[in-house]
Amino acid sequence: MTNKKEYILDIAEELFSARGYTAVGVDMIRDKAEVSKTSMYKHFGSKNKLIEAVLIRRHHRFVRELTAVVSSERNQESRMNAILDWHFSWFQSVSFKGCMFMHALAEFKDSDDSLAQHATQHKEWLKSLIASTFEPDTKELKEKSEAIMTFLEGMIIRAEFSGLGGYEEVYRLGARALSLMTFPSDK
Repeated sequence: MTNKKEYILDIAEELFSARGYTAVGVDMIRDKAEVSKTSMYKHFGSKNKLIEAVLIRRHHRFVRELTAVVSSERNQESRMNAILDWHFSWFQSVSFKGCMFMHALAEFKDSDDSLAQHATQHKEWLKSLIASTFEPDTKELKEKSEAIMTFLEGMIIRAEFSGLGGYEEVYRLGARALSLMTFPSDK
């Protein structure tokens, strides 16, 4: 990928993350990136193709980072904690403006199936990563993975709109939420 194309993707990701996909026009990206409209369309063809490229690149970054932190852990609890730690660090970062995949689903679920599909595939990948943290023979794997995914999605929304307290509060809330969940095999 060319440096100019990467730079345009960086600018587009920053603007889409901060303002949303619909609110950001190609002209705004072009002006901030200081490139011509011709260059924008040469690299991406359309605004939707640019959004798609941003989502794909962001997904690959998440996969790379989350896979690395999970693969270095040896047991179920430490793998799950690694996923939560990674997310908590993300929430505390200056660039955190919520989940671009959730935002894509909200903005495109009724108007652009291909963009919504990229967001859905990302969420499915994350759910499968969560499932992979459990031992393969864990009973009710699907239900537990869904419950943790729901908790994680709630943390993302809360971090975006009202913030989260300190690290200890997040774990206290998480442990409490997970302890309230009962599954048939837990009884």
